[in-house]
Amino acid sequence: MTEQNSILTKALDTLKASRNFIFLAVLIYSTAAVVGWIYSGELSFLRLQFQELVQKFEGLSPIAFVARIFIHNLIASYLAMCFVVLLGAVPVVLAAFNGLLLGWFAGWAENVTWVQLAVFLMPHGIFEWPAMFIAFGVGMWRGFGHYFSPDDLSWVQRWKMANSAYFIFVVPLLFVAAIIEGRYHFLKMLS
Repeated sequence: MTEQNSILTKALDTLKASRNFIFLAVLIYSTAAVVGWIYSGELSFLRLQFQELVQKFEGLSPIAFVARIFIHNLIASYLAMCFVVLLGAVPVVLAAFNGLLLGWFAGWAENVTWVQLAVFLMPHGIFEWPAMFIAFGVGMWRGFGHYFSPDDLSWVQRWKMANSAYFIFVVPLLFVAAIIEGRYHFLKMLS
């Protein structure tokens, strides 16, 4: 029981230590989403990225779809959160790119109303967005947070803290998000 409490405590401490970077990740993502939406006509290169992403998940059974989206998001969030490359620039770039892609999609999808977009994104986004923001924020905290932090945590200590937050918060949130995101495939299978 104490080991579980220790992991939970470490995960909560990680969120507390990286909270400003998590808020920064939300700001970067949101700003990029607005830019993507406003300039969707000039961002045609994102169509190829979107098509490649769709092709990865096209034609899968509902269970395979959920499994693939879950694994895809697990890998992407772990890379952003726990592998520090270029002093935390990777999670900054990933937050900006993901926001840009969402904004571009919102602007590009001409026949989709804001209500339809919200119905499509919100159910799984309620779980996926916090997981992404935690991953991006903790990744930034690990990468360049030591420049702004009074603590003397080593690279290994920050990596352990990031892993605890990953397994306690990010993995369960992404699991629920993947199941909810697969709801259309399950409904299509049942009809």
